[in-house]
Amino acid sequence: MDVDQYKKVIESELFRIGPIVALIWENKENWPIYGVSKNMESIYGHKESDLLSGALLYENIVHKDDVQRAIEELDYAEKSGIVSYQHKPYRIMCKDGSFKWVQDTTIVLREAGKVTHYIGYLNDITALKKLEHETALQNATLLKHQALFRSYKIAMDESSIVSKADLQGNITFVNEKFCEISGYTKEEVLGKSHGMLRTQSTTNLILAKLWKTIKAKKVWKGVLLNKGKYHQYWVDISILPILDENDEIVEYIAVRHDITKMMEQQQKLDALANTDTLTGYGNRYKLNRDIHESKQPALAILNIDDFSQINDFYGHVKGDRVIQLFGDMIQKSIQEDICELYHLQGDEFVILNPDTSKEAFIDKIRDVLTEIKVSSVKIKGEDYYLSVRTALSFEEKENILITADMALKIAKMQNKSLVVYNESISLNSEYENNLKWRQKIKEAIESDRIVPVFQPIVNNVTNKWEKYESLVRMEDLDGTLISPAFFLEISKKTKHYSSITKIMLKKSFEMFQDREEEFSVNITVEDILSVQINTYIFYLLDEYKIGNRLVFEIVESESIENFEEIVVFIKQVKSYGAKVAIDDFGTGYSNFEYLLRLKADYIKVDGSMIKNIDTNKDAQLVVSTIVDFAKKMGMQTIAEFVENESVYKTVKELGIDYTQGYYFSKPLAII
Repeated sequence: MDVDQYKKVIESELFRIGPIVALIWENKENWPIYGVSKNMESIYGHKESDLLSGALLYENIVHKDDVQRAIEELDYAEKSGIVSYQHKPYRIMCKDGSFKWVQDTTIVLREAGKVTHYIGYLNDITALKKLEHETALQNATLLKHQALFRSYKIAMDESSIVSKADLQGNITFVNEKFCEISGYTKEEVLGKSHGMLRTQSTTNLILAKLWKTIKAKKVWKGVLLNKGKYHQYWVDISILPILDENDEIVEYIAVRHDITKMMEQQQKLDALANTDTLTGYGNRYKLNRDIHESKQPALAILNIDDFSQINDFYGHVKGDRVIQLFGDMIQKSIQEDICELYHLQGDEFVILNPDTSKEAFIDKIRDVLTEIKVSSVKIKGEDYYLSVRTALSFEEKENILITADMALKIAKMQNKSLVVYNESISLNSEYENNLKWRQKIKEAIESDRIVPVFQPIVNNVTNKWEKYESLVRMEDLDGTLISPAFFLEISKKTKHYSSITKIMLKKSFEMFQDREEEFSVNITVEDILSVQINTYIFYLLDEYKIGNRLVFEIVESESIENFEEIVVFIKQVKSYGAKVAIDDFGTGYSNFEYLLRLKADYIKVDGSMIKNIDTNKDAQLVVSTIVDFAKKMGMQTIAEFVENESVYKTVKELGIDYTQGYYFSKPLAII
């Protein structure tokens, strides 16, 4: 829910107009843009489609002289662990070749302690930079400063909050904008100290740095919360020392811009980014931030046993309700403590105590488990008692969530209800293997060794090879083709999955652009919901114009929750003439209503039901039901994993339309 919530707000009507442009980029290596607000084009000229498709990266629109400094600031933010910070002003290149100065407030999003995205709010300060530049050029004499101030007074009065102060910080001048924003009249503030505007957020340390800077005849800049007569308001402020002909300070001028709306938007976004929408409790982003800010944290992960069965039997709506009730049950057990509750994903919750002893926390978690054991949730009017597995960790902050997750895996493997992490149960060897594969995947992508192979799909009436399924392989350095079972899941953890998907899509389109056969590509629900991959799919459909020979095989379809978004995608690809197949049907959360809602063209019967269908009567009964339903609904069926003649004969007898498997051919590198 974290970054996607930010993205939805950024792309909403909230940023259609106004001086603040918001965008999300995914990393600091090449800065691919993940989300951008609607006013980007009106202010800077860059089209939203160019940015989201990857045709234009964020580093392409930052002035080349400012890129290195921006990278260094991102490096500092990543290493220091800060959540948000303000960039030093830098330049954004506009579509027409001109540039604008921006003040960028950046939010850093992390997952498991690692930075995943940056979110920037770009405020145009070109006019202020111009003022500073010209002021610097003309600071030789007080008369020149005064002339410059007068020449800009009218313009600043319209857009800026301006005040002047003597050497002691007492107010000597305010413009009309100051009075309008603060609520004070000129008579109420003239002669008073600027301290009357100070709020508690302006600490003594900030004030000390401010005075040290301006007394050194330098410009101080910052973001402050000011106190007005009736309310508080945020300002982006620059304080300039005014020098006379002897280069001595005679007074100070403060130029402010009201950024209250921007700060309120940021606070709303922060609230959205920190809250799980299903349960209302903290999410993973908030958990990571709270862990970072804690002293000696203790953490427990609670996971419902066999929750997928609840979803399969009662449906996702009831399943979501169970999650909500389970969260409330935990919260009731910890509400008198300083513990905080978070919902991470699915049926997984976390309890965090920022500063407690090991013994006290273990006792508390045992009390929570006891309460869960004797409590029930109601599903369709019946009491349902939940069984829970729990893992605890008291490791260092940087590793506490990772080690708790290790302990949870051990609890599941050893069928234990509660496991406390220690070094003896570490899964580091497994993670070391993941790191090795991460490097292999990275090198394979960089050296173009992610390749497709193609397995024929045979018409059971004509025995003709009418279609092909495009399957991913990694080519090893010795030319061996490596199965995706070794690298695909790891690629999802190492953030290489989207690159592999895009490579496979592009190479599959290239292979079949001049052929006549129908071909299918595998996509997951996550691919469809990914703006980057979704956009790339439609780019390829427009570019190659072979949608009428393309089938999208939706894999892992039992995990669909965002049904409406998937339906929209299917309607859009079908407008290009493409078809849809549901892969691995017959296992997991497979039902016929599901097929109707997705308007599938093909049903691929799961291989686990086909492999022994010649001898397994139960499998024959289930598959015959699927075939009958498909024929009535105008859908065609495909049997996977057909490996011998006996299975093939049974498949034909059951009326399945197409066959795929080693009986006809293994996946081919060249067709």
